[in-house]
Amino acid sequence: MHKTEGWPGLRTAVIALGLVAWTATAATAAPLSYSTSGQVDPTNGVMGTNVISFVPLSNSNSVDLSSGQTNLGLGNFVISPLAAGASTTYAATPFKISFLPASYNSDTAVSKDAPVVLTGVLNGVVNGASSSTVKASFNPVPNGMVSLGNAGSASFSLPGGSLLLAPSTSNAGTTSAQGLVTFTAGTGGGGGEAPVPEPSTIALFFTTVGGLGLRRYVLARRRQGKD
Repeated sequence: MHKTEGWPGLRTAVIALGLVAWTATAATAAPLSYSTSGQVDPTNGVMGTNVISFVPLSNSNSVDLSSGQTNLGLGNFVISPLAAGASTTYAATPFKISFLPASYNSDTAVSKDAPVVLTGVLNGVVNGASSSTVKASFNPVPNGMVSLGNAGSASFSLPGGSLLLAPSTSNAGTTSAQGLVTFTAGTGGGGGEAPVPEPSTIALFFTTVGGLGLRRYVLARRRQGKD
């Protein structure tokens, strides 16, 4: 009698485990591989020794679009130290960063003929090695759409506001620049669409359901025998 009463709790636990396994196996990554390039123009608006550079990212970078929207790194602004008492002023000094997508989901080539080009200016003053008021301000992105073939598209955008650049004594003078990518599924599915579960997961699910049915049948036969 006690075994029969305890069965509903066990049954619920088994069902939950089966569904968890089904869901966990169905979740897959949808990586977008990319690189960046960029530079600061030291010939425009720099009064003093230029100490700010932009370090882009290599081809080995990727970002997972399976969540639908995610941040990605563009590279780093780096400020080198100035001598004590020296200063450099930046007044609307232009910079440019290119976002270069390479492939999606490891098999869909993404054209590099029209990269997403980001532009902006630097304004502020670097004093010695430990002080910086320089801010990087980005212009609106003119065309942030990246085609991913039948899988859909990715829309690139920038966070609002300006980016305060750290002096050489803070984080080795490194300030990360980031953007935001939003995935939109197309006719072929992709990051925003749930994939088909693997055969092993399907087998586990139906084995669980079959076991529950067999157990219910045995219990029913036992009750009939007692009657």
